[in-house]
Amino acid sequence: MAQDHFAVLGLSPGRYEPLEITRRFQVRRALLLAELDNPARYADARRELDQLYLAYAALRNSPRLDSRGRPAATEAEPLVRLRELIAASLEDGLLRYSRRQAILAQARELGLSDFQAQLLMAQVQFGGRESALVASPPVAKTNAGSPVWVRLAGVGALALAIFLFLVRWAGG
Repeated sequence: MAQDHFAVLGLSPGRYEPLEITRRFQVRRALLLAELDNPARYADARRELDQLYLAYAALRNSPRLDSRGRPAATEAEPLVRLRELIAASLEDGLLRYSRRQAILAQARELGLSDFQAQLLMAQVQFGGRESALVASPPVAKTNAGSPVWVRLAGVGALALAIFLFLVRWAGG
């Protein structure tokens, strides 16, 4: 029955994103709605439209299917397997370049961007804690509540501006 729904939408059986199913539905519906104006084709177009709506409702609400027509794994399962692969690939807390590239390739197959895969690797490497690259370092605070380094940077910028003004005033 699922293969009939795919055929109605003009798709081969397999795994499709919901946006792709919706796009195919809208294109096919527009063609059939245009055919409703033709009196000779009205009955067939009406029947095909009914089938199209049924197929769209079935595929939109059904679990996603893999390439063999079986229900696909949930989205969390591949991420768990990817995390396990990253954890197994760690050597003394580090990933080799070749293993990192293999993990990136698998993450791309799952639809993750390189940035998302790198973040996932950092999370696994640092045990779910924030990494040193992401977390801000602890900063001493003044009574006013702003970090000391912000005040020092402001004072330094002001001193530089005054120095440049004096050099230009004295030289020109």
